Amino acid sequence: MNEDECEAAGIDPVAVKKLLSRQERLLRDMDKAGIRLFCGSCNSLRPIDGDRQLILATFAASNTEGGDGSAAICDDGLMRGEE
Repeated sequence: MNEDECEAAGIDPVAVKKLLSRQERLLRDMDKAGIRLFCGSCNSLRPIDGDRQLILATFAASNTEGGDGSAAICDDGLMRGEE
């Protein structure tokens, strides 16, 4: 968890740590079930193996984003991802 970045964003690092833990637990459970999370133009759950383009379910969420996931440490020392 990036505490400096949380503070720079004005977001409680403790809340981020708790949410991150829940997210990691959910993703482990999804992995065991053979399901991956796909966020992009259509937020969806998809199979890990086989026909990976099959959409098992879609979900409405305004706080997801797709992209290549690139990230870097910037000149100010904080980690930022693509826009």
